[in-house]
Amino acid sequence: MKRSNFYIASLATLLLAACNSAETNICQVEAHIDNMTEGKFYWVNKTTLTVVDSAFVNEGIIAFTQPVDTAYEALIVDVTNTAPGVQFGINDTSIHFSFIAEPGSSLQIDLNKGQLIESSPLNIDYMAYYETSKRLNEQIQLLNDSLVALMENNTLTPDDVRNAFYAGRDALNGVYVDNIETMLSTHNNDVLGAIILNSYLSKCDNDTRIDSVLTTMSDYVLEHPAVYKRVQRRIKFKETAEGMPFKDFTVEQADGTTVSLSHYVGKGQYVLADFWASWCPPCRKSMPLLKALYTEYNGKGLELLGLATRDKVEDSKRAIEEEQMPWPQILSETNIAAETYGVNGIPHLILFAPDGTIALRGYPDEEFLNQVKELIVK
Repeated sequence: MKRSNFYIASLATLLLAACNSAETNICQVEAHIDNMTEGKFYWVNKTTLTVVDSAFVNEGIIAFTQPVDTAYEALIVDVTNTAPGVQFGINDTSIHFSFIAEPGSSLQIDLNKGQLIESSPLNIDYMAYYETSKRLNEQIQLLNDSLVALMENNTLTPDDVRNAFYAGRDALNGVYVDNIETMLSTHNNDVLGAIILNSYLSKCDNDTRIDSVLTTMSDYVLEHPAVYKRVQRRIKFKETAEGMPFKDFTVEQADGTTVSLSHYVGKGQYVLADFWASWCPPCRKSMPLLKALYTEYNGKGLELLGLATRDKVEDSKRAIEEEQMPWPQILSETNIAAETYGVNGIPHLILFAPDGTIALRGYPDEEFLNQVKELIVK
């Protein structure tokens, strides 16, 4: 009898623990909306872009209850008028709201005002970050509109507008980076830290500051899906910075053969590698400059090499013919070349010295190509 009582008590304890565990993982969201008697909303995981749950408007309220094991950035979006076959979409007229889904949290949201009624400390800080980012985008848009107006009034030339926009945007980004860097100092080990770090790495152009910030981030943040690829790209970029030895990679070609970067680099002459794609307008626009360089220096210590990036082979071949590119190409529908060298955007050029050392990296403009010429003729 005593053993039976012991087993019953043990089972009851386990069941109670399981119930308590389930309750602590539940995230409840209640969204309020006026003047909407019917409609459908999705709860979306913004990191994975997957639909977590759906709910209908009931007397001005959309209620969600979902288990959440690990906090993540989420989105509530109105899909009432989403076209058939479309998973979810956001446009200028759709109602949507971002938040952080946390285990055991309960949130109330005013969708009309885009505000939290009842929240958690993490979501309060998330909204502060969200508003900071929103203000930056609004200021950049105002800057653009004012400069375009001056150009239309013939007050500024297009080049003046472009230069003024970049200068003004960089100044605004600098203030923004200062603000979110402060936020990072208190969120270096949670999901908000990963969200902020992703934005920080896209806006900050000071390598020393970035390196300093990264040393304060936990493994949880650095390995979070929201930021992992960007952090890895930065690591790859630093590993292939000017002065570093080249990194080899091998790509299978359409005919089944393989080709490696080492087939061209480190063979006793300069090699200028062009990361490009047929779908990239700036890449196509830079071809006349590259062709002029090729015509002048091919056979005189310089070889050009095209590295097609995330491009269908047939599209690459068509572009090569249209642009009349006579230099060798490594064609690939993968992103292996760009990933190996931490390339964030194309077009991008890397000049390899005769011994394979990386001599220069940059954008294919006249200033960069003049630097290439200076090195070749030394």
